[in-house]
Amino acid sequence: MHLERAKMRADRGGHSAPESALRRIYDSSINNLPRAIREMDFIQVYDNSSWGATPTVLLQADKGDITYQSAQIPEWLAGVLTRL
Repeated sequence: MHLERAKMRADRGGHSAPESALRRIYDSSINNLPRAIREMDFIQVYDNSSWGATPTVLLQADKGDITYQSAQIPEWLAGVLTRL
């Protein structure tokens, strides 16, 4: 999905990057998310997968403790949570 968004942004004259770079950035972000959840004072993880809709909070953590988790967790976030 993020690849399609980058393509649409580039088609409108915005910035873009090679697919390999976008995939590397995405993978790095997902891999760093468990550490961010554990180490940040406060963090919220959003679902912005619906184009044109307001992003929704999937998870909220305070000093490593999950204080809110949506009933609907996408697979990518479920995988992250198993690594906490």
